Amino acid sequence: MNGEPRIISTNVTFRNMEGSEALKHYVTEKISHCLRKFARQDLEVNIVLSVEKIRQIAEVTFNYDGNVIRNSEESDDMYKSIDNLIDSLTNQLRKHKEKTIRRY
Repeated sequence: MNGEPRIISTNVTFRNMEGSEALKHYVTEKISHCLRKFARQDLEVNIVLSVEKIRQIAEVTFNYDGNVIRNSEESDDMYKSIDNLIDSLTNQLRKHKEKTIRRY
């Protein structure tokens, strides 16, 4: 093993919508790419994609360094929601990493 953290499990759940392989592949690749930058450990990631009337909601939850990281974004387009989720998740993980570095 090369020491690079890997995601043990990525669970994608679709609520109130038909799930497509393209959408599942898109969100899995985006999340995996984002987490490879910050994660120092193996992770189990839960992703929920849901539709409520015209709101397209993307949510992610996982345990990271003993903290539960949750993030959610919504818009009128699922791909836009996923992209916004990745941006806010990246910012959240960057802040967490900076806080951890300052502590030591």
